[in-house]
Amino acid sequence: MPDGSTRIRRIAGVLIGGGLLVVAQNLAAQGLPVGPDYRPVPGMDSRLAVWSAAQLHLMFAAFVLAVPMFAVLIEYLGWRASKTDTREAQRYDWLAHEMARLLPAAYSLTAITGALLGFLLFTAYPKFMGYLTGIFGPTFVVYPLFFVAETLCLYFWYYGWDRLQGERKWLHLWLGLLLNLFGTIVMFIADAWATFMMTPAGVDQQGTLVSLYAAVWNPGWMPLNVHRLVANITFGALLCSAYAAYRFLMATRAQDRALYDWMGYTGNLIALFTMLFLPFAGYYFGFELFAFSATYGVTLMGGVLSWLFIIQAIVIAVLFIGAAYYSWLGLLRIPGSDAQQRWSPVFNVALISGFVVWATPHTMAASIEESTGGFHPILGALGVMAPKMIAVTLVLVVLYASYLLYRRAGREPTVAWHRQGTTIQWSLVGLTALAITALGVYGYFAPAEVRIRTSIWQIIVLMIGIVATFVLDLFLLRGAKTVAQVRWGTLPRRGHYVLIMLAFVIVWLMALMGYARSGVRLDWHVYGIMQDTSPGAGLPSLGEVAVIITVITFIFFVLLAVAFAISGLAKAPDAGSGEQVRAPALAPDGEVA
Repeated sequence: MPDGSTRIRRIAGVLIGGGLLVVAQNLAAQGLPVGPDYRPVPGMDSRLAVWSAAQLHLMFAAFVLAVPMFAVLIEYLGWRASKTDTREAQRYDWLAHEMARLLPAAYSLTAITGALLGFLLFTAYPKFMGYLTGIFGPTFVVYPLFFVAETLCLYFWYYGWDRLQGERKWLHLWLGLLLNLFGTIVMFIADAWATFMMTPAGVDQQGTLVSLYAAVWNPGWMPLNVHRLVANITFGALLCSAYAAYRFLMATRAQDRALYDWMGYTGNLIALFTMLFLPFAGYYFGFELFAFSATYGVTLMGGVLSWLFIIQAIVIAVLFIGAAYYSWLGLLRIPGSDAQQRWSPVFNVALISGFVVWATPHTMAASIEESTGGFHPILGALGVMAPKMIAVTLVLVVLYASYLLYRRAGREPTVAWHRQGTTIQWSLVGLTALAITALGVYGYFAPAEVRIRTSIWQIIVLMIGIVATFVLDLFLLRGAKTVAQVRWGTLPRRGHYVLIMLAFVIVWLMALMGYARSGVRLDWHVYGIMQDTSPGAGLPSLGEVAVIITVITFIFFVLLAVAFAISGLAKAPDAGSGEQVRAPALAPDGEVA
């Protein structure tokens, strides 16, 4: 008979895994043999099966975590607007509800892929999961409780939308807030398990638990929480934008196109804003990994995974330039925005130049013989971190400047000091770029510890510059005269194809960096404590990785399309009814260019 601790572990496994785990645990309870440390998955490599299930689960989890965050924020803005403009409030409420419509089916797929992942882990890696359960046993019991609470809040929040209006709107907002709180806690708990495998803490040299608190709050836990939180919002916003782009392309009425054009713009704006912080969240996570073990730094930046970062730089370049290109196309919605449009080619050259520096390797050795040579006299200097930090930070300055230009298009400041204020504003933008460059150049020639501090100061300078200029912009545009109304629904179709492309890019990038985060452990289940001795413990080739994550991305989009199709079966508010929701401003003739 199993002892009490074994029973607790089985119960925890059932709660996490769901129906599939029930079957596996029942078989074990009947006295069937446990089997070897590594069980094969019929018809598929065990590691590949776990990899695919884990990546799909993380993608759906990221989506259902992020969408309620900005949906609740948009709903709150509509509730605030209801005090002064009822029709404007209805439009915001429509947007929030349209985004929320994507959640129920996607949430079910999140649970299904999570159950599949749990079943594969406990089946193929019983010894490893037994060890992990022994370390995090209490969290394995708490996790499903918060998962159930999140589920209840989601369904009450979504299906109670129409009932909780008017004077009861505050209750609906509280449900949305609780939904986000419980979802974030669920992510934080799961991140503790993932980061313990990379930066284990709270255990002795033999891997025996000493402190559960230290095991949870290990060196990589909070950096990964921050990084995932920011990345998930970007991920969810771009997927919502792709959904809006699809609905725009399929719409037959100008008013529907106007609404979905506005929805796509809002999603891209959220993604563009969070992308400003995403590289720094990644650096924060990387710094903690390198501080924990220098081997991580060598493996990621100069070892077997170094080429991933060249690919990452190219993919992120596509992501940033695509988002910026969509924003520049948005100027075509605003008549008389020629003054802002002429900066687009300049900004495009600046973005491409920055990403060329970011993607330049320190050396490009394709064989052992080539690796004995020296570095390129010019390009070798661009391969170290200092110039790359300058490049990526200036790229973010350019993206922010693009947003400032878009805010100014079609609006004429009325404050008496607007000329002086505009000069000060753009001088601060230029000064921010100059200070970032100076800090980077100084860090290039400074010792490593000084270089790290200058990198941090570059981030601080960027944040100060953004906050200062944005606050100044708020005062400059207070009471501004609208000289050209934004004509929603007039964006060229290529802009919506860009949104769909960006959704594919962010999913593929998420899969790529998910592999890098797990692959950096090489042949360790828990770094330095439990080694992976399974036949497939070695890392696949980069070509195999590219094929696998592309297939995973394709499967994810097929499943996401199913979720979107299911959500489309529900009756949506009639976007053409002026009594329910007012469309943004259309072109004067009601047609789309």
